[in-house]
Amino acid sequence: MSPDSDWTRRRAVEIHDETATKFLIEYTGKNVFESPFLYGRQLIDRTWAHCVSQLPPRAKCLDVGCGVGAHMSRLLKQGFEAAGIEPSAEMRRLAKMNVPADLVSDGSVLQLPAPASSFDFVYAIEVFRYLDTRDNERGHREIVRVLRPSGIYFGTYVNKWALDGFRQLTQLRRLTSRLTRAPVRYHVEFETPSSLAAKLKQVGFSDVSVHGAMLAPLRILHKLSPWLAATVSRHTMPHEEWLSDSRSNRPFAAHLIAIARR
Repeated sequence: MSPDSDWTRRRAVEIHDETATKFLIEYTGKNVFESPFLYGRQLIDRTWAHCVSQLPPRAKCLDVGCGVGAHMSRLLKQGFEAAGIEPSAEMRRLAKMNVPADLVSDGSVLQLPAPASSFDFVYAIEVFRYLDTRDNERGHREIVRVLRPSGIYFGTYVNKWALDGFRQLTQLRRLTSRLTRAPVRYHVEFETPSSLAAKLKQVGFSDVSVHGAMLAPLRILHKLSPWLAATVSRHTMPHEEWLSDSRSNRPFAAHLIAIARR
């Protein structure tokens, strides 16, 4: 792979080593309206839970980039079999505080440590955003490989035209980096609903659907006034299905969620 791919992978791991404790604290938050992270994860988790509800009893699940093990813990409590891979050593350390240590191992979506057709459910939450286009394709092919026929894949992605201006901010940071010769903090891979669906179908997924989640301007509002953002969020949450996942609004949502079957 190219040096650029090597850099994106390395920086993804380093960033998560640096921010692991912050992620753990965020996951322990109880008020979903107090931060855009919790609000967005609440919406992602709703869709994730719907996928879980479709699994057979004792289904085998793989958490790609399991982080602190929050989702694995939920699966285990529901009686499912779960394993997690996580390339960040600090994330693995924290995950082993939440789930049995032998269920979490070092690993990458680029080479999943499992035989073909091993899992009923594979999910990757906020993983592919840190990898470049070629690694995204390679990782998607690996997930197809380890899924059983009709197995479910669930993954989240960064929306290219989200109304929080994140892509434009990322472009500005890259320009600033070139002018000042300062290093870019990490890579961000952007998708649109149509581009994501096409890429997943190309590597072998079927029944692909892409959904939007989170009214993106709430992120900006949280930076301006956390109190006002929390107030507004309470009113937007009941209407998120239309605000973020209607056909006209999906291209501008903060998160994209892909659901597909092998």
